[in-house]
Amino acid sequence: MMILALAAPAQDIAATRDMSTTGDNADRIRRRKLSRPCGDRLRLPIQFVYPLIEAMKKFFQIFVSSVVVFACCGVSLASDDSSISVLLIDGQNNHNWKETTPLIQQTLEGCGRFQVDVVTSPPAGEEMGTFDPTFSDYDVVVSNYNGQPWSEKTQKAFEAYVAGGGGFVCVHAADNAFPDWNAYNRMIGVGGWGGRSEKSGPYVRWKEDLKRFTRDASPGRGGAHGKRVPFIVVVRDRDHPVTRGLPGSFMQTNDELYAQLRGPAENMHVLATGFSAPESGGSGEHEPLLMTVQFGEGRVFHTTLGHDAHAISGVAFQATLQRGTEWAATGEVTLPPVDSNVLTSGEAALRDPSSIMPDEFTAIPNLQADGWVTIFNGKDLSGWKQKNGTATYRVADGVVVGKTAEGSPNSFLCTEKEYTNFELTFEVMVDAGLNSGVQIRSLSRSDYKNGRVHGPQIEIETAPGESGYVYSEGTGRGWITTEQPIKDAYLNDQWNRFIVRAAGDRIQTWVNVEAIADIRDPESSQQGFIGLQVHSIQKDTGPFEVRWRDVRIRPLD
Repeated sequence: MMILALAAPAQDIAATRDMSTTGDNADRIRRRKLSRPCGDRLRLPIQFVYPLIEAMKKFFQIFVSSVVVFACCGVSLASDDSSISVLLIDGQNNHNWKETTPLIQQTLEGCGRFQVDVVTSPPAGEEMGTFDPTFSDYDVVVSNYNGQPWSEKTQKAFEAYVAGGGGFVCVHAADNAFPDWNAYNRMIGVGGWGGRSEKSGPYVRWKEDLKRFTRDASPGRGGAHGKRVPFIVVVRDRDHPVTRGLPGSFMQTNDELYAQLRGPAENMHVLATGFSAPESGGSGEHEPLLMTVQFGEGRVFHTTLGHDAHAISGVAFQATLQRGTEWAATGEVTLPPVDSNVLTSGEAALRDPSSIMPDEFTAIPNLQADGWVTIFNGKDLSGWKQKNGTATYRVADGVVVGKTAEGSPNSFLCTEKEYTNFELTFEVMVDAGLNSGVQIRSLSRSDYKNGRVHGPQIEIETAPGESGYVYSEGTGRGWITTEQPIKDAYLNDQWNRFIVRAAGDRIQTWVNVEAIADIRDPESSQQGFIGLQVHSIQKDTGPFEVRWRDVRIRPLD
């Protein structure tokens, strides 16, 4: 696909929802009756979804083979249809676009998701009528432009492109552009400079005392910033595809924090804000930094980050630009989550855009690949040994059935073999009222809590819950995945497919093909057994059962 960036109309600014999670990490026993809530996503039963996914994978493998054959025969083929096509516009800007455009291009292309073409306008003062890009050739347009107005023909073509469903990304000073172009201002939501004032629309700010966004229509200029300093980006909507894989707050390196932007703010949704500190010459307000706008059928992502080469070297800018561009082009984000140990609120992470490489472990593991080994034979518990607790494990109809025992601590059915780097899959169904888990690379030593099983556990529980997130069993560390925005991936009262990848200190999880966790865990052992947990229960509750089947592993070493 292709990418082209501009803005879209706006009406409503969503207030921030508190997505923080507060689980009972002491015993993590669920006392409430859980049921799957209705949502805005269509969900098919997993017995239909997963075979469909596998069939699609087989089709894709056949297709790729055909492509190879045609290529070997000298047949000319189009570029990879899985990539997003981007048109990056520059040529005029009060910022150093000749330096920043190549860095924006590297940031996008380096992650392997985008193919970027650059189109450069005529220099300032020259005839703009020759500037006539074919926007419709691209999935998304990214603007690094702030200069003379485009011709009326080009403006109309761009309006039609975005309103008709094209994606647009507005980067930093591009929101200073075109103060008199009504449609453009509706696309970007808010902008600055160029004579913008209260006539352009309200200021939009987050009010910490009110815990919501406000609109301020009082007189005043549009556009300001203080000194370039590092600042914290605070995510205000942690459930949007762009921000769902990001920590709740993280630091951007020295950059211009735009303040006092104003505009129509129609159909505008603020994803993240930054505090414009008075001591650095700022407004003293929580100003919008990352926004989305709906303009007709088109999606717009607006970032005020990215003033210069140093600002673009900030991982905060890079990650949000990549995710926002993919969302503007497709409506979803498939890029992996960003590790909270990389993006922190204590220190700005920096990375040379030219060093960005595609993530070899971005995609969900292929269950049709060679090398998968069944570690539960479906007949008996050969190769497994129980550790801790008095819960019972049996095999029935090709399924491992674990049953709770009142008064018992957590019980674990563990592989006799240890594993290091691997992909793991299983199907599981747990009774409502019981949470469970699968240990990976875990240990049980006589010199540690008298043989207490300990190590990373992939959580299993009915929705809404923490299924797929990673808990440090038996260590006192609690949740390893501190950010837990997805609560409904598990489908109650049916079989659920879990997939896990453990490679080095990185752990990734998927539940019913939905990506859940992608973390770094350097503290845990990177070698150990797999364990099926039956959780302890309170007195006079239960009994409960948890069932596993199709337990397979694919070593990566």
